[in-house]
Amino acid sequence: MAVSLITCKDLTRDYVNGEVVTQALRGVTFEIQSGEFVAIMGPSGSGKSTLMHILGFLDSFTNGSYLFEGKDVREFSGDAVAKFRQDKVGFIFQAFNLLSKSTVYQNIMLPLVYGFLSPSERARRTNEAITAVSMEHRQDHYSSQLSGGEKQRVAIARALVNEPSVIFADEPTGNLDTKTGAQILDLLGALHDQGHTIVMVTHEAEAAQYASRIIRMRDGLIESDMTNGDRRRGGYNK
Repeated sequence: MAVSLITCKDLTRDYVNGEVVTQALRGVTFEIQSGEFVAIMGPSGSGKSTLMHILGFLDSFTNGSYLFEGKDVREFSGDAVAKFRQDKVGFIFQAFNLLSKSTVYQNIMLPLVYGFLSPSERARRTNEAITAVSMEHRQDHYSSQLSGGEKQRVAIARALVNEPSVIFADEPTGNLDTKTGAQILDLLGALHDQGHTIVMVTHEAEAAQYASRIIRMRDGLIESDMTNGDRRRGGYNK
């Protein structure tokens, strides 16, 4: 029997400020299989971003269990968590998070600098990632010279370059106009069709329609978890 990529059971996250305890997650249970495209939705304060940060090893959880590729995250040392984050996870952020004084090529290669790959292997992966997002013609430009859509394409390529098990996208169209946002979602959909696992946090219902499954959250709990039979391509209205 195949092991789920992600398995969460009764996951909680409490933030403590003096005597005030805020429950961001209040017992979340679900699984994600390799190859899925999952959208996590919910109003502000629902816990969706907290959940993604925990899944992406950017935050810790308070109680419950989290298995990644069958391994108990609680048993990882700090160094092991950092390595898992580097090797297994790719991130796409709303604010792009590119280095403005580095070229497209340098920004995409950056995650590989901290590994033990040969220069030729780093170059191969970087070139493949650039090609995957159709940015070959801009690879020598600085990120400060790019449009918003081009910056997000570079961010997607950077998320791909480590050949991760899963890509987390946090409001990937939040800073983009309607047409450009649709292009980015089409690109994510194409990557999913190629076999990539994608988990996307979004507040936009029409953006979520690009996913194959939609998890809705409210007040730190999963409100619904449904397969999406009406996947869209080619445009949406923000």
